Amino acid sequence: MNPVIKVSDISKSYQISHQNKPSYSTLKDDFASIIKKPFGGGSTKTEEETFWALKDISFEVNKGEVFGIVGQNGSGKSTLLKILSRTVDPTTGTIDMYGRTASMLEVGTGFHPELTGRENVYFNGSMLGMSKAEIDEKFNAIVKFSEVENFLDTPVKFYSSGMYVRLAFSVAAHLEPDILIIDEVLAVGDASFQKKCMARINAIARSGRTVLFVSHSMATVKQLCDRAMYLEKGVAKYIGETEFATEQYMAKNMPAVVETHFEENPKKDAQFTNIEVQNAQGEKVEALNMDEPWQLELTYNIKEAAENTIVTVEILSNEGQPIYMTSNTDFDKTISTLETGRYKAIIPFTKFSLVSGVFYLRASIQSPGKVAHDLRENIPLKIRQNTKDVRTQYFGGKYIGYISDKVEWTITRRER
Repeated sequence: MNPVIKVSDISKSYQISHQNKPSYSTLKDDFASIIKKPFGGGSTKTEEETFWALKDISFEVNKGEVFGIVGQNGSGKSTLLKILSRTVDPTTGTIDMYGRTASMLEVGTGFHPELTGRENVYFNGSMLGMSKAEIDEKFNAIVKFSEVENFLDTPVKFYSSGMYVRLAFSVAAHLEPDILIIDEVLAVGDASFQKKCMARINAIARSGRTVLFVSHSMATVKQLCDRAMYLEKGVAKYIGETEFATEQYMAKNMPAVVETHFEENPKKDAQFTNIEVQNAQGEKVEALNMDEPWQLELTYNIKEAAENTIVTVEILSNEGQPIYMTSNTDFDKTISTLETGRYKAIIPFTKFSLVSGVFYLRASIQSPGKVAHDLRENIPLKIRQNTKDVRTQYFGGKYIGYISDKVEWTITRRER
């Protein structure tokens, strides 16, 4: 191991003032306060409280590692990055960082609004410790990556937030710092630019440089980061595997789970009465083993016959991304009307295999052009480790994607 960042027992406190005021005042109170003020009366007592934004944080980051930091708003992520960027001093603790550091903590950090884009490339680059010759060498690549060529000689105060972040990221990424610190600023860019940034961050890490990355997108953190830290109210709750760190974050942000058994509503034309995750024997289970087949059981009532009514089930990632959908029309395209009655549907998943983690089910009964008759969301689908998946032996034990099914390869060796 070759650590380039060593953080030891970092804490940061702030003093917060509180004034002891009555919750309301009458006109008489206001007049009394005005009369007392010249004589020194009527002052409000102020109390101070010590707020610890960070408390006893210690960790190391190795050379060439992409290290993620996740946590809810107010957990101390941005405070920690500001301390690492030397823009804020810690209250206690020490930091050792080896190498030139570039930071992107806010959109347009280090830019002067009155200067043009061209001038700010040199201005910001010099602030990062680069010589004019180094900036000259990379100037064209910076501008091309940022996609702001047409506005290069326009003062950046007229830039949109997207243009700001593109140019700011491009400067920081192309001036080849030893350590690159990135806050949530990439969320400002559009999808194509974010994809390009991800590729650039990967390239920076592969070149032996180090990246600290903060994001609320757990999919991005899992894609980019070798390890991660989960912060909660200024305390490091976990430092280690990215998958486990993001799972802790998601557990804290997990939506309220609805019941899977539903009382009948006489006002609904159609509704679910029960949704169960089961093993192949039809037994309800709390978590699934992907080495074995499993199934879903839906029971629902149709009170009024409806033409072209469709019953659908979706599987969503823990970030809310739909990754699979099936419906009652998958096996019979001729279904046009659901007659009145009580139904039970069994949906077997004999080959469909998910990676370990927490997913969610969303089920609906819907007719064309109408709001869903019934919609059930946030039904948990918990998957245990898929022990037969060969990918656990590679990629540092990380899964890539959500589906773990294997496919048959046909390989033919050809002679030259």
